[in-house]
Amino acid sequence: MIGNEFAHVHPPQDGSLHMMLPLDAVPKIVDLGWAEPHPMAAAGMIPSTAVMVYAPRNSAEIETVLDLLRLSYDFACGKLGQVDSLVL
Repeated sequence: MIGNEFAHVHPPQDGSLHMMLPLDAVPKIVDLGWAEPHPMAAAGMIPSTAVMVYAPRNSAEIETVLDLLRLSYDFACGKLGQVDSLVL
């Protein structure tokens, strides 16, 4: 992520997203199969709060990814959202 960027969406043919999430949320979201650690985070080059969220495939998954995006935004604004409140 560059500057104030907290997330971005990849081109439509891919549709995945990179985003920053609260540290305690990362293992939960990865374990649930919604994301994987960003390759540079896995290599220790950027914070371990960086993940790649998989592209949504249907309306329900779009809602979940939007919830993750809201969590990322709140995290960027200094609000520590609770991942347990998300329907994943």
